Amino acid sequence: MTQFDRTAALTGEIRARRESSLGFRVGGKVVERLVDVGDKVAEGDLLAHLDSQDQQNALKAAQSEVAAAQASIEQSRTQEERQRKLLADGYTTRTQYDNAQRRYAQAQAELAGAQAKLSLAQDTLSYTELRADRAGVITAKGAEPGQVVASGQMVVRLADPNEREAVFQVPGAGLRFERKSAELPPVEVRLVSDRNLVAEGTIREVSPGVDPVTRTYTVKVALTDPPPAFLLGSAVVGRARLPTQSVINLPSSALFQTAAGEPAVWVVDQPQDTVTLRPVSVLQYDTGTVTVSSGLKAGETVVIGGSQKLRPGQKVTIRRGSGT
Repeated sequence: MTQFDRTAALTGEIRARRESSLGFRVGGKVVERLVDVGDKVAEGDLLAHLDSQDQQNALKAAQSEVAAAQASIEQSRTQEERQRKLLADGYTTRTQYDNAQRRYAQAQAELAGAQAKLSLAQDTLSYTELRADRAGVITAKGAEPGQVVASGQMVVRLADPNEREAVFQVPGAGLRFERKSAELPPVEVRLVSDRNLVAEGTIREVSPGVDPVTRTYTVKVALTDPPPAFLLGSAVVGRARLPTQSVINLPSSALFQTAAGEPAVWVVDQPQDTVTLRPVSVLQYDTGTVTVSSGLKAGETVVIGGSQKLRPGQKVTIRRGSGT
């Protein structure tokens, strides 16, 4: 049994911890985009706007409806007041007064509906302007002037450069090793273009799922006071010293795959010299060897030849000094 001690080094990049894709809440033709990649913006700055002719026409129509509803309510209110006075003096019927009162209530409802349409038209018109929801820097653009975009389509991507982190793609085997630790190790992050610039970081987030293409996990490392040269998109190298672990190195021929697809080895039970299939955890696969992290004890004898032909309880012959 040996001690497995290594330092994991991976290349990643600097990204903003908070980054959002901004788009219009309505579809339309982009008239102008006022920012480009690398531009710094303040909260509320206009980034782009759409052709708003349709929304302006809808706003005018809604304003006309409100004006008509206000005129209608004024007329119905006057009639209701007149009928009330005539009813009190005995010059009209209760039915005529009830009709006037009903027309007044209907006019009030129509005015409320027209005002709601006006508010909606005003909001829709404001949606043709894309403004920054916070201060930041533009990191990407997704639409050009003259292009017709759909609602929600990314027009620009806005990032907060004040909160930066390093993002790495970690192979599954190394990640499983780290997750078994009581505490995740600190990470030393260096700039590829200048190895003298270094920042300390801690693992903030590990993606729960593997990337279907690269078969790696995304690991995000929060940086503590990174140097100004750690710009967004900069290539960095992260180094983490993984915890020491007791392991056993075996030839690859000793490894057997169970019906469930799990790794196992045949262990010789002495003094009967019969074999038992033992599940093991493989920490690392190398050319011709495997590193087993659990499932075996020091001094146990493992079959390294013909493992695919064995069955539980089968008696084997041990060649003394052969390493089996």
